[in-house]
Amino acid sequence: MTRARFGVMGLAVMGANLARNVASHGLPVAVYNRTAARTEKFMAEHGGEGDFTPAHSVAELVAAVEKPRAILVMVKAGPPVDEAIQEIAAAPSSRPAVSASSVRASQAARRGP
Repeated sequence: MTRARFGVMGLAVMGANLARNVASHGLPVAVYNRTAARTEKFMAEHGGEGDFTPAHSVAELVAAVEKPRAILVMVKAGPPVDEAIQEIAAAPSSRPAVSASSVRASQAARRGP
C-alpha cells in the first residue's frame, strides 16, 4: 500500500464521494470518520475502488498522509467543524488542512477572510 497523498475527514455523502473521486484519479487517499463504523462501511463498500488507507483516529489520519499534508475536512456545520479543525491542529505536523464543510456565517466571520 502506498502512503496516502490526500486525506478526507468526514465520510458522509460528500466526503465519501470526494474521496472516491480523488482515488479514481490515481491518488492514494486516507479516510477517517469520527464514527469508526462509517469508516469500516466505506471501506467495505468502496475499498476496492482505489488505494484507500482507513484511519481510526485523527492522529492516524495525519500520520497516513505524506508531507506536505493535504487533509480535506467535510463535516457537518456548527461545532463539529471547530472540533475537527482543533483536532487536526493538535496533531503533530498536521498542516495544511482545508475545511470544505458548510459553516454558519458566525463561524466564517470568526475565522476571518
